[in-house]
Amino acid sequence: MPKPELCVAFACDTEDNHPNYVPGWTEYGSDYEKNPAVINWSWTKYWSDLSKSFNTRNVPVTWLMRVDDGPIYDQMLKHLKEKILELKSIGDEIGIHIHTWSWDIKLSKWVQTINPKDEAKIVTDSITMFKKNQGFAPLSASMGWHTMSNEIMSALDANGLMVDASALPKNCSSGKFGKRDNIYDWSRAPTTPYNPSPTDYQLPGDMEILEVPISSLSSNRPSMLSKIVPKLSDKKSLARLLPLARQLNLTPHNNLYITPWWSSSVYNKIIKAYCKKAHNEGTAYLIGTFHPSDILDPKTGNKNFIFEEYIKQVLNTILSLENINVRFMKLSEIAERFKGKST
Repeated sequence: MPKPELCVAFACDTEDNHPNYVPGWTEYGSDYEKNPAVINWSWTKYWSDLSKSFNTRNVPVTWLMRVDDGPIYDQMLKHLKEKILELKSIGDEIGIHIHTWSWDIKLSKWVQTINPKDEAKIVTDSITMFKKNQGFAPLSASMGWHTMSNEIMSALDANGLMVDASALPKNCSSGKFGKRDNIYDWSRAPTTPYNPSPTDYQLPGDMEILEVPISSLSSNRPSMLSKIVPKLSDKKSLARLLPLARQLNLTPHNNLYITPWWSSSVYNKIIKAYCKKAHNEGTAYLIGTFHPSDILDPKTGNKNFIFEEYIKQVLNTILSLENINVRFMKLSEIAERFKGKST
């Protein structure tokens, strides 16, 4: 009998430093209280070090580049074009990461829009900017703050995107950081890849685009910490909670979101669960995500070694798996693989 297969992809939401209203990022964060926004790219001085963590292990990364029609526009594509093309040349994938921001005149802040027509226009305009600046079309996408709607999914599909990696199954959020962003609903989405329905992005249907959910532990019971965190997310108390949470081996997340701010305790559990799934079903898709700006320590401006260590832990755990065929892939290759298995 053939060995079970674990297809692994890492989707990276590549953008500027975290906003200055996110706890801990005041000094080094980008300023979204202004129009035009003041963008900070200082994390990128460690980009090569971060890339080597994957490249030296022959693990491709799908770098999803931030593009929108405000406040970033095509700044990242222009400012870091040489680095982007270098990553593409070594075999990594370059996709698109779109935040659906709009300037709120009353609040004088950039906020996440929930207007369906605006969402669709932002997606289409962003993809057009990407193609104009890079000279090729993106095949893979993820939406900022995991937002999604029928209009967004239809716009991605209509523009030829093969795959989207925004879903956090069994999760939803009405907004964080003053309710200005992190608005999404994936509460009904499957935990396995699926082609969405044009009338309900959370249900399987007949669209060409593939939705690949971020891998997670199957649980509908939120932890006590996950209940507390949203209430603290716009307060300094959250920044003080993070070191204690790591020390106590606690995390509010049950998905493969590699972040230095919480304990790494959930990672091995997820990998083990998806290995079991592969043994039971023949094939499983393990999808991880991270923000490369976390390589910068927001308190010192130096490299965040905890983040590097977490990445190495995850990769080494996967590479040491036995009795299973591990295939590291780009997101677009996951889409091709899934299509081939389903036909």
